[in-house]
Amino acid sequence: MKKKGVLKSSFVILIVVLLIGTTFSLGTVASKSIFSNDKEKAFVNNPSPQIGSEDRFNALSFIKNIFSKSANGQNQQGGLFTSTIHTECDGIKKSTDITFGAFNDINVDNDENTGEDGNDVRVQYLLLPWIEFEPVITIGIIFTVSIERIGEEIKDRDFNITMDVGDSDINIGFWSPSEAGNEIPDSTRISFMFLFNPFEKISGFGFYINPEYNTGAEDKKIVLFADYNDEGMQRSFSFEYDPPIETQITVISTREQGQWQYNFNRESSLDSKVTARFKTSQGENEKETIFSIDKLPADLSFSLELTPFGGEGGQFIYESSEMYNIDLMVTTSELGVCRYATMRNTPTKIFAEWTPTLMDGSYSISIESAGTDFILKNSLIDPTINLTVNNIESIDISTSWNLTNPGDFTVEKNSELDIDLEFKIGEWIVELNAQPTANYLSTSWLIDVTGYLQIDTNDQSLSTIDLLIKGGDLGLRTIGESFKAEDFGLGWTLWPPVEWDLDVSGKLNFLSLAIEIFLNGYWYHLWPLL
Repeated sequence: MKKKGVLKSSFVILIVVLLIGTTFSLGTVASKSIFSNDKEKAFVNNPSPQIGSEDRFNALSFIKNIFSKSANGQNQQGGLFTSTIHTECDGIKKSTDITFGAFNDINVDNDENTGEDGNDVRVQYLLLPWIEFEPVITIGIIFTVSIERIGEEIKDRDFNITMDVGDSDINIGFWSPSEAGNEIPDSTRISFMFLFNPFEKISGFGFYINPEYNTGAEDKKIVLFADYNDEGMQRSFSFEYDPPIETQITVISTREQGQWQYNFNRESSLDSKVTARFKTSQGENEKETIFSIDKLPADLSFSLELTPFGGEGGQFIYESSEMYNIDLMVTTSELGVCRYATMRNTPTKIFAEWTPTLMDGSYSISIESAGTDFILKNSLIDPTINLTVNNIESIDISTSWNLTNPGDFTVEKNSELDIDLEFKIGEWIVELNAQPTANYLSTSWLIDVTGYLQIDTNDQSLSTIDLLIKGGDLGLRTIGESFKAEDFGLGWTLWPPVEWDLDVSGKLNFLSLAIEIFLNGYWYHLWPLL
């Protein structure tokens, strides 16, 4: 029902704009659409419409061209459509009706002595239809606004500008915060695009910003935002740039429920930290996902699916056509208690699933990478849950545990691959650094005055092993070289406190080895006997 409303509105706007005689030279329609029937090609090898990419999509060059024509005196017909511009300049709020296509001068600070004749910004907006026919019919609308600051008086102020479209169903704007060294751009072009494939039931959103500063963009900051409301579903988007750069972004649904494709294209030569927020609200249900990218590459494209898993766990599925040497942090309520997921040196593919509980806990990860850190936390400050796997290459890892006393911990992985993990759940920590070739490691324990420790690698060798498991006032540690075990067990009674009564079973081979237990505030050397 919702898509029918969008489709109808798109066709109406398309027909009306064409009939009123406003001519738009759309140029050659892109031969590679965002809506391809081949998911792999559409979302990995050739990810979606890059607004402004000459070989894939011509909307950005069109936007620049039509604003250029208007600036040269070939103004669009005015008086045909009107919209409302909301501004806030250092707390002064105003709403101004503006005319489609025309230059609209606005006094944003209620001061007749600033700007030109009291006007501080010059605004022009266009509503542009978009349609493509190959490989399937796709219709869309581009809402685009050009904002020019006229005068120097307000440039250092806190400034927010928003354009409403329709009955506030769509709005787009930017915010220039009042911070040391920051200023309102001399000119800014911003765009919001909606695309819809009525046959595949796939929709997409596009965003563009080009802030220009006569003094350069370094040490400045800007936030692009947009909202879209369709029959009760409210979508909000915001993109913070530090420093501001020309960027185009697309967000596209896929045929996989809950999976979206994200594409970021940096047109500027400047490096920028980008924080992107995507929020949906429907009734009392609200979801928000935040991407923090420490250094936006020239092109960044990936698909992502986030799913709660069990009462406290989550599922994380990420795919891309290439690795990026960036830190990408995802913040969301869709991952159970671990709201923060960070990838350092992003992989081409990752599937992770976890249940971060002390009893019957589990974690599995499948990844394709040349070296990625994957970190899950429930808080950025003093987390009580931290599941970290460091510098992992293409590997499958499955772990399960009961972090209690008695307890157990098991790891299964690809052979011939290293593993470096750090887990923290409550007061329990697990640290494991092991080198090939064993693909199985299991340990179980009861740590007390009378207790036991069991270790098994299925009689496969680990060239090195450093395993630490500790919770409160008890723990165990195994450090060894050329280490392999099969059903190896140690049972003990520590009484009197300086003597061990040991019972040894199973098979254990090593070049060097130290097994210790932590009890009542002290580490005790357990094996081999000294």
